[in-house]
Amino acid sequence: MKPRTKLQKAVVKSAGKLSPLSDYQRQQAIKHTAPHIAKLDSKGNYVCLDCAHQWHGEKAESVICPECGVKLQVDTTRRWNFRVLDYFAIITKRDGFQVIRMFLLSTKLRKGDKANYWIDEAFQRWITPSGENLIISRRRNFMARYCDSWDWGSDLELRNEHYAHSVGPYKIIGRRSVIPELIRNGFKSNLHECNPHYLFNQILLDNKYETMWKVGQFELVRYFIKSSYELDRLWPSIKVIIRHNYHVKDANLWCDLMRFLREMNKDTRNPKFICPENLQAAHDEWQCRVEAKREKEREREARLRELDEEQRYLHNIKKVRKDQRKYQKAKRKFFDLLFTDKELSVKPLVSIQEFIDEGKHFHHCVFVNKYYEKPQSLILHTMIAGEPVATIEFNLEKMEIVQCRGKFNSKPEQYDRIVALINRNKGQIAKKILA
Repeated sequence: MKPRTKLQKAVVKSAGKLSPLSDYQRQQAIKHTAPHIAKLDSKGNYVCLDCAHQWHGEKAESVICPECGVKLQVDTTRRWNFRVLDYFAIITKRDGFQVIRMFLLSTKLRKGDKANYWIDEAFQRWITPSGENLIISRRRNFMARYCDSWDWGSDLELRNEHYAHSVGPYKIIGRRSVIPELIRNGFKSNLHECNPHYLFNQILLDNKYETMWKVGQFELVRYFIKSSYELDRLWPSIKVIIRHNYHVKDANLWCDLMRFLREMNKDTRNPKFICPENLQAAHDEWQCRVEAKREKEREREARLRELDEEQRYLHNIKKVRKDQRKYQKAKRKFFDLLFTDKELSVKPLVSIQEFIDEGKHFHHCVFVNKYYEKPQSLILHTMIAGEPVATIEFNLEKMEIVQCRGKFNSKPEQYDRIVALINRNKGQIAKKILA
């Protein structure tokens, strides 16, 4: 990609000044990054896959080759050929930029041959003091999905960032040279097992990471680099533990503890809870409490599933009271209505419980479909000698009967008498609307 901006041109110019990998750096990369294996057979014969030297010895997990002096990990499997790919990084600076140079080391080990090593530079990450990133990289092989699918015949050029550029180095080789801005923000030399790319970006761009790094909360920094979505929520608690000089040694346990405390509605800014002397014990204790709470909730839900819809509704007392207040506020002025015709009497339903009873008696949906929440509907019921006969929905906007239902939504025998009685008393309903 051709550099177009002033920054891109400066990076490309500086990239040309970088020195190639020195012999010392190459030796250190092979020593610390490549696998070093000794094969051991059932007769106690060792073979060094670094230099092909053979000797006899006692069984051990690791040995030192008498010939080349390299410490070797003992392998007793039947495998004799190894090909291992590992990335290593060199952290340096150039012209005010922080540079992370990523190299790929290919190691081939074979019985009877000396180890074969191949090293080449895959890409470089250039970071400005303000945290802006640019990539100088090899071209990727077309349609390749593997992180190490580089076109080694291509040049190191300015390129767009790819997910493969986020790969972390297995080892950091040589002395680490960093820009003054990183030193100002707390970085000295130890990465504390953090990916340098993510660490440098965060402590340059986000003062939360800078603060945690400066006070030595390296475990939290490493954790939130991978789970950054939790940082803003937990930041008030982190400020408390910093003020109380509490050092988190296991970030996973501590963050789990914060989740347990929130679930139990505890104060996550109280040092009594968030700064335990024994983090593991506190974690286990609150985990038990949360599990007990969840078990009670599961038992409650199981009991509710065994209830019918009306019983489940009544079980939620707060919901019933809220709906009752809302219904009374909307329809209270109609509650004193009473229409009579010899043996028939018609009056409104005045409570949620009456909706439930009406629905159960007639086996219809006056409660299930929440007719008490319909603002333009007045629900009435008809009685004869104290026995329910029908449920009526009256539309207050159109001033007409919408439906009149008996058992199982059937048409009641007294339908005509009920309709006539309500129609004769529409004036009383209209007065209540205007009141």
